[in-house]
Amino acid sequence: MTSPPGENEQNLGRRLWKLFVSIAVLTWVTVVAGYGGWLVLTASAKLGGPDPKTADGDLLRVRLLAWPDRNRDVMRTDGRAELPLKP
Repeated sequence: MTSPPGENEQNLGRRLWKLFVSIAVLTWVTVVAGYGGWLVLTASAKLGGPDPKTADGDLLRVRLLAWPDRNRDVMRTDGRAELPLKP
């Protein structure tokens, strides 16, 4: 069976409209979820409980920030330096 004249153009227009709406909705959801998650994590960090500390009494977040530099120093010696196993 053949379709009546103009029906294919209506289907194309309808499909393009659905495509546009789906892209717009997914973009909005992605932005809201992304920034919403960032806001929740930021608020929980600011309002959260005490900072965890290491056995030495140092703040864990300070130790973790120094971790990449310590590993980089080991890699510069081709692995001959002592590997820092714990942050």
